[in-house]
Amino acid sequence: MKNRALALLVVGACGIAPQAWAHQLAYSKTEQIQVNVDGEATSWCKPEVAITMQRPTWDDQKPLNTLLSKLPYILGQECPTAQVTWKAVDAKGAVYATGAGNASNLGLATLTSPTAATAAAAPAVSVAPVASPPTPPAAVAAASVLPAVAAPTEPAGAAPVVAAPAPAPVTAPVIPQPAPEASPVPVQPVPVAQVPVTVAPVAAVATVPVESAPAAPPKPAAPAEAPAAVAAVPTGDFGRSLVLDNRNLMGITDGSGCKWVISKSVTDESDPSLSFASTPAMPCSASGYAEGSYDKLRWAVPNTYRGDTWSKITVHPSGLMFNQALVPAVKGKALSFLNSRADQALFQLGELHARSMKVYLAFERPNYRVLSPFSSDPYYVVITADEAFALDAVELKRAVVEVYQLVKATSPTTVGLSNLFFAKNFEALYPEGYASETKDSILKTRMGENRGEFYFDARQGNNFALRREEIRLREVRRLQQQMAELHTRVLARYEQLKSGMKEFEGREAEALAQMAGIKVTFPSPIAMQDPSSSKSAVPMMIHVTGKSGDFYEVDFPRKGRVQADAELESQWYVLPAANMTPFLALEDGRAVPTYRVYTAGAAEACKQDHCADRVSFGAVLAKEFPSAGIDFNWTPAVSQQHVIDWQQASAQIQ
Repeated sequence: MKNRALALLVVGACGIAPQAWAHQLAYSKTEQIQVNVDGEATSWCKPEVAITMQRPTWDDQKPLNTLLSKLPYILGQECPTAQVTWKAVDAKGAVYATGAGNASNLGLATLTSPTAATAAAAPAVSVAPVASPPTPPAAVAAASVLPAVAAPTEPAGAAPVVAAPAPAPVTAPVIPQPAPEASPVPVQPVPVAQVPVTVAPVAAVATVPVESAPAAPPKPAAPAEAPAAVAAVPTGDFGRSLVLDNRNLMGITDGSGCKWVISKSVTDESDPSLSFASTPAMPCSASGYAEGSYDKLRWAVPNTYRGDTWSKITVHPSGLMFNQALVPAVKGKALSFLNSRADQALFQLGELHARSMKVYLAFERPNYRVLSPFSSDPYYVVITADEAFALDAVELKRAVVEVYQLVKATSPTTVGLSNLFFAKNFEALYPEGYASETKDSILKTRMGENRGEFYFDARQGNNFALRREEIRLREVRRLQQQMAELHTRVLARYEQLKSGMKEFEGREAEALAQMAGIKVTFPSPIAMQDPSSSKSAVPMMIHVTGKSGDFYEVDFPRKGRVQADAELESQWYVLPAANMTPFLALEDGRAVPTYRVYTAGAAEACKQDHCADRVSFGAVLAKEFPSAGIDFNWTPAVSQQHVIDWQQASAQIQ
């Protein structure tokens, strides 16, 4: 196999003879990393390839990240169409990290929880005084493919063993780590040298001989946490269905039978003829569509001056055309969104599960007349339904850093400083018309590497979410001030009513009822004879004393009678009543005050005399101040609280 040197990787099978079950694909002498692929040297390239990266110990993630960025170069030449699964193991076979991707992008690394070393590997102590050693540090597990560290996990309980290697005596606490499916190994007792042990000041512990103590039962392994970021898996057609469904694009077939997708505006409705040629001529892909890199693409409308030549163009499996400089950015990725004008193409890089964010790499091209290939540098788009992160500058920066780390892990060639958009949906960024709203936009800013360093400034850009929150808070303060002023008037009116109740001592309920719009008196005899007074029913307080014929007799507001369809008891009522006096015959030459009361179903009697339970200061004030939110159970403390809240808010604003 041809030898290559890439960074610190020496590729080939020169150093080690290929085994029957695995072929050495690469080896780093500096990092002591050996990369093996299942299969033999001549037949390992298959549609699905399994790679094992072995190192004596994985004490740092940096060598793994470096390796993941270099291997695609090798795989792209040896097996460019393979789907790859890989794992990183140590000398004992314990898995450190796993991942999946393709030849051009090995995907994100998912770090596994560190497995403990086998407890049997440490020599047991037969009979010896054991000093109190320092507690061994907890093992740390990584929970994400990005540089993030999960919460520490407790090691399995076992006493550390003291060792004394020459020349200087040292203590070597051994953390017992039971390996999965490890069978117990008999251990012979061996003498342990007594050496001085330095520990932190702790309470004195009596030394006792330890002999054949049963091992503590292993703790159940904690369930693996979901990775913080997950790379997107490309669809089978790489988004070609989105391209073919776009109303501004059309498919054509060249002389070789290959299908191409170009702008509809290149042809005329009256004459749809078109000449199309590619250099060099290449066979079609299995799908029948053209794919790959071309030196030139030429199109022309016969018998016209319309036409163009595009140089150094790559046709993505979706059918979209890109400048060859953008090939590393779109290779192995599927088109996720194409706007209606077909001038904005988005490729999903991955997802931040903890934040419910989907991260996209977006490309733009001019849409004047004919849509040319995408050639400008990409920008970044994040779609999420939660905008709370944008309201705090610290949390905003954390979110942007996580987005940047995902971009760098999945598309390392496109981490330059560019625009970054956060929105709740694609429609907020790419509306159907030319007029757009900002109700679903969250943030527009810039992010990326500038002169080799990550750049982001939370103070720059347009923070639509923060602007909406500021408007909301201003409206809340305005309403709070308005309610405070209104309830100040309510309290003043309450004091006025309270002082006026002195004139109605003993008749407070009647006074409140009258102020609440409930009639507590009959009109004058002349007014009761007016037929127009029968046109409407108004609430009236009555006291039923009995029934005589078709009428119920009442003695409040004064002696009279009422007619009702519902059954009335000898109780107090507040019911809508209409004057019937003008339409009834006189009795002994005198008109008897008569009203007709209306009920919706059974009439509900008052619980207290003079219907004191139906009237209150709240009912009176609610009628006078309908926008104050006052109900029947209102108390002065309710209005006073509105005033206090505004005073406190005003002090904070100042």
